[in-house]
Amino acid sequence: MAEMSAVERWLVNSLFRAWLQRREVRAFIRWAELSPDPSVLDMGCGRGVSSKLILEQLRPKRLAAFDFDPSMVELARRRLDDRVDLRVADATKMPYEDDSFDAVFESGVAHHVPDWQAAIREVARVLKPGGRFCFAEPSIGRLRGGMYRILPHAVESMFEVDEWRAALADAGLTLDGTMQRLPLWDICGVATKR
Repeated sequence: MAEMSAVERWLVNSLFRAWLQRREVRAFIRWAELSPDPSVLDMGCGRGVSSKLILEQLRPKRLAAFDFDPSMVELARRRLDDRVDLRVADATKMPYEDDSFDAVFESGVAHHVPDWQAAIREVARVLKPGGRFCFAEPSIGRLRGGMYRILPHAVESMFEVDEWRAALADAGLTLDGTMQRLPLWDICGVATKR
C-alpha cells in the first residue's frame, strides 16, 4: 500500500471529506439493495467515519472494517464501539474467511494499492455468492487533473475504467448496470459475485 502525503492525509481527514462520505455511504446502500441484517466489510476505513455511517444508516448484523495505517485504525477505534470488528490489514491479504460478507464498501482505496487487481480478487474471495461490491474510485484522467494534481500517486496503482471492468470480470464479479459518478470519483458502481 502506498503511503499518503501529508496533504492527502489532511484531506481524507477533513470535515469536507466526512461530508462527502455521507453521500457515498447513502449511494452504496441504495445501489447494493441488501437484504435486512447484512454482513458488511468497510475496506480502508480510515478514521472510521464511513464505518460509523454504515452502522447508523444500514444497521448491519456484522460490520468489519480495516485500514492499512495503524494510526487511522486507532482513530477509528476511538470513534467506533465494539460492534465493529476493526483491524489493521492489507487490501491484498484480507484477514477474513472466504464467503464472509454480503457487501464490501470501498471508496478511494484501490488507487493507493500498487497491486489493486489483487485487492479486487480479495474482495471477490471474501464476498458470499451473490454478494455486492460497492466501489468509488478516480480514473487516471481524474488523478492527473484538477485538485488531484497536487497529490502524488504511483503510476502502477492508477487505472482507467476499462481496466477496472476487466479486473472485476477476472475476479468473478459482474458489473451491475452502468458506471456511476460521485463528486470525487468517476469510476463508481456495484458488482455482484457470481
